[in-house]
Amino acid sequence: MLCKNTKAILIFLSTLMFFSGCIGSSTPPSQVKPLPDWINAPLPSENSGFMYGMAIAQDRESAIKAALSDMVSKLGTTIESSYESNEEVRGGFVNSSVKNQIKSGISKISINNYEVIKSHKVSYREFAVMVQSDKVKFVNGLKQNLETQKKAISQKYDSLKGTDALTRYNAKKELSLKASDLLPNVLIISELDKSFDKKKSLDFIEMKQQEFLKEAKSLKFYVTGDANSLRFTKSIENYLAQNGFNVTNSKNAVKIEAKTTDNLNRQGSMQIAVIGLDISVYDNNQRIGGKSIILKERYNGSQDSVYKNAAIHLEQDIKSQGINDVIGINLSLD
Repeated sequence: MLCKNTKAILIFLSTLMFFSGCIGSSTPPSQVKPLPDWINAPLPSENSGFMYGMAIAQDRESAIKAALSDMVSKLGTTIESSYESNEEVRGGFVNSSVKNQIKSGISKISINNYEVIKSHKVSYREFAVMVQSDKVKFVNGLKQNLETQKKAISQKYDSLKGTDALTRYNAKKELSLKASDLLPNVLIISELDKSFDKKKSLDFIEMKQQEFLKEAKSLKFYVTGDANSLRFTKSIENYLAQNGFNVTNSKNAVKIEAKTTDNLNRQGSMQIAVIGLDISVYDNNQRIGGKSIILKERYNGSQDSVYKNAAIHLEQDIKSQGINDVIGINLSLD
């Protein structure tokens, strides 16, 4: 019969061998599931009437947004390539500016008509999706939006009849830019729908551009004032001319009229000249703007020096604050 010590040793060795066996034997690692073929394969052909996009992101929602962006970027590449190959520059459209407009317009496109057709959780922090969008529905949406915007532009133009020269200039400038922004949509629609007559829309855009150019050419300023205001009116004239506006001696223009008053004040040993400059803006004898300005200058005994310094300070104010704020005019500047 084995003694107690011998039994204890045998039990210890058996236990040690058992745990050694457990440690030595490892379970085979779980098989990593291969990625679905569609993740690395080319996207389906878009000739079937659908557009496709695919992306991988940190979650499903982010992956959908990225897939839609992928769809839009591929659409943009197609449009740009088609534009370059077809040499669509015409009329007021400049090649480089149109390319920039296409890129800008494409980036603003929002695709709401889409369906997630494939999705796969790549890992605990990655998700892959593929989306598709019906071309016909997408193009119809673009067409509807195009016609809505063209109608809004035309209605705004019609409402300008009888308004003053500055209102017409500002509005037509804004509407010309809005019309130009339609160009990417026109090119996208014509690329996706070969039956679309883009000439009508291109003519609309060019017509609005030409209407603004005609309005800009007809806008003229006549700047006048009393004898003491000559230096101030010169500063106003220079600013308008430097910003590309037509300054004329003809009274058949938007009139900017300046009138001046002055007063000499004594404040201790210092003398200060206070100049009041009253500016009025007229179109066809209708007052459409203006402002009263107070200018203070140190008086050194020379009235000419006071007005010279005041004119310099007015010019500085116009350059720093803008002519609209300084003289009370509403003029759209670049």
